[in-house]
Amino acid sequence: MTFHTRLRYRFGDIDDAGIAYYPKLLHYFHCAFEDWWSDGLGRSYAKLMHEDKLGFPAVKIDAEFFAPVVYGDEPEVHIGVLRMGGSSLTLGFWMTKNGSEKPLCRARIVTAAVNMDTMKKRDLPDEWREKFAAFALEDADFPSGRD
Repeated sequence: MTFHTRLRYRFGDIDDAGIAYYPKLLHYFHCAFEDWWSDGLGRSYAKLMHEDKLGFPAVKIDAEFFAPVVYGDEPEVHIGVLRMGGSSLTLGFWMTKNGSEKPLCRARIVTAAVNMDTMKKRDLPDEWREKFAAFALEDADFPSGRD
């Protein structure tokens, strides 16, 4: 199972070439990540960080861009869990639009579980491991975007 949410690209998200400014693509992946916490995992990311003192900053990002996102597009952002380590979580993100399965872009983002008071890494809590497992995605099912 994967999580997905629809986002709208607005005027300020587009560069002078008329396509999505690439840092905005990564920003929207993070917006979907926050939605996944609230809507898919049952805990807002803000409460996780501020009350539970657990955060997941990105420590590595590998992104590819296949087709432009333009003003007014409302792509679906998909998220799957590619790997769980001792204190890390590797997530696969990709965008599609208009019901197509072909990705516009994708990213493999490695996050580290940290204590928000110290910013030191910590083990992934068992309660979250169980919930993350429901969103497991095999590498073979992570869309490549290349023909």
